[in-house]
Amino acid sequence: MDFNLSSLSLHDIEEILAIEEVSFKAPWSRSLFLEELDCKTAFDYVVKLTGGENDESVAAYICCRIIGSEMNILRIAVSPKWRNLGIASWLLDNCFKMALNKSVTSVFLEVRDSNRAAISLYNKAGFTQIGNRHNYYSETGEDAVVLMKKLT
Repeated sequence: MDFNLSSLSLHDIEEILAIEEVSFKAPWSRSLFLEELDCKTAFDYVVKLTGGENDESVAAYICCRIIGSEMNILRIAVSPKWRNLGIASWLLDNCFKMALNKSVTSVFLEVRDSNRAAISLYNKAGFTQIGNRHNYYSETGEDAVVLMKKLT
C-alpha cells in the first residue's frame, strides 16, 4: 500500500468530517472545512491510500496557513484504522518540503498538554516547545503547548 498526497477538495469533506469527529474533542464543522477551500493562505492536503481495496480513501489530512515565512498547523489527523503506520510523520515531512519551496522558515502549532501521542510525534519531527497557553481550549480548560520547528 502506498500513500498519495493531494490538495484538499470538496470531494474529501465527508471522509475528513468522519476522521475529525473521532479525533478531536471540539471537531471542526463542515462550514469550517468549506471555508478552508476558499482561504487564500490555506495549505491543506489529504493523504489517500493507493493500492488494494482502500484505493482513494482518505487516511489523513492537514490544514495549515502560510503567512510570509511562517506556517501554522491548524489541524492534522489520521483515521483511527490507519494510525501507528507512520502516515502522520510522512504527511508532516512532505508538508515541510513543500513549505520550503514557498520560502517558509518556521512552523508553529498548538497541541493539548494532555495529548502525549501528538507531542511525541511533533518532538520526533523536530519541534521544540516555545511556550504554553493557559486555558487555551475553552471546552475543557486545558492548556496548550506551543511548538515550533525551524525549517532552515
